[in-house]
Amino acid sequence: MNLIIKTAANITEELRQPNEKSGAKQEGIKHTKVRLGEVSKNKWKSKVMRGQYIRNIDRQLISEDDAFLWLLKGDLKAETESEIVAAQDQALQTKYYATKILNTETDSECRLCQKFDERIDHIISACPILAKEQYIKRHDRVSAQLHFNICKETGVQLDKKTLVRTCTKISTNKPRR
Repeated sequence: MNLIIKTAANITEELRQPNEKSGAKQEGIKHTKVRLGEVSKNKWKSKVMRGQYIRNIDRQLISEDDAFLWLLKGDLKAETESEIVAAQDQALQTKYYATKILNTETDSECRLCQKFDERIDHIISACPILAKEQYIKRHDRVSAQLHFNICKETGVQLDKKTLVRTCTKISTNKPRR
């Protein structure tokens, strides 16, 4: 019985040590994965609408390291992930998408401002109607969440009535000299 255990341990040790053949095989697999990834990326880039996001990454308008970090964490529901990816690929049901891709609409102008094409980037950050109120509310919510996270991380206690708490009274917004 002891001999069987020793033999199994020797075989396991032998399998763990890389040899020339397994190293070449691993390199081949790695090369194939990289090549397939490049082929998929090029197919994605060639899409007129859906390739915009990946082309922006390649033009360094978006950080490639951070662009897909949220997908790696895995803390979102599948439905949420698919909605975000669809928004990145300009594949949400906007009037521009319906006009240019589906050919079901005749007018691609924004339903709110009726000045520009109703695209994802217009709705998220460029519509003058939404800029008056909704973008400010979104900014305030994000700022409040950031403030809360910073206070929590640094150990600053927050009052229940107010989210913002300062150690000293702020009398002016100019820096001290």
